[in-house]
Amino acid sequence: MGDTGDANRRWAEALARWAIPDALVAAAPESPYFFDSKVFAGAADEALAREEDTPSDRVARDALPPGGTVLDVGVGAGAASLRLGAARVVGVDVSRELLDAFAERAARLGIEAECVEGRWPDVVSTTPGADVVVCHHVAYNVADLASFVEACSDRAGRRVVVEVTSVHPMSWMRPYWEALHGLAQPDGPTVDDVIDVLTGRGLEVQQHRWQRSMQMLGEDDEDRVARIGRRLCLPAARYDELRAALEAVPPPVQREVTTLWWEARGG
Repeated sequence: MGDTGDANRRWAEALARWAIPDALVAAAPESPYFFDSKVFAGAADEALAREEDTPSDRVARDALPPGGTVLDVGVGAGAASLRLGAARVVGVDVSRELLDAFAERAARLGIEAECVEGRWPDVVSTTPGADVVVCHHVAYNVADLASFVEACSDRAGRRVVVEVTSVHPMSWMRPYWEALHGLAQPDGPTVDDVIDVLTGRGLEVQQHRWQRSMQMLGEDDEDRVARIGRRLCLPAARYDELRAALEAVPPPVQREVTTLWWEARGG
């Protein structure tokens, strides 16, 4: 475990290289860092309507006892947790709006829900434990990943299940940054770097890599162009250039994700 700090530091340094240059952000008509609750609500509704479990669902469900509990870190509207069959789900999120959306869906399903508003792991001391802790698509937003996963392990009675994209979730936008700004994007970090951090904490991590459909691309062509354009700090006057770039290199329809899981200490 001597490399624990090194792996975590490399992870943070690799994430930092994804920062959009200050000059582009300052010149952008709107902040490229934006949040759309409709996207998370749609992801939850899609998950609840899905007939088959994903690998992440199966791994979590396998560790969940009858009448069991789930803690969902970065719950959104409940896409990762509400379909698992738990009697009780604790949802942690920084967004009150998303916590309300999660609680509404849980009530509709007859699932007891508890909402914890705040950033993980800052709120770990006020968050109850659960049989299974799930965390989907949050890791690439966390600089101190070691502390983040340690807090997940501390609250898990049986298992922790983490789902991440196998490469940085914004990697698919690399051709558009290059075409419209001449800006090269980093190659890392990747899921292998996540695993390095986890194993550096002494965790025996298992993994399963699989494909899932892309999300957050927009409801139609105009919405998609507007969303991607905003991410790229583009004014509307350059959207025709963006359309040409999207036609030359269409966004992917699927991406590889990885389910990571490990057993709770003493579980």
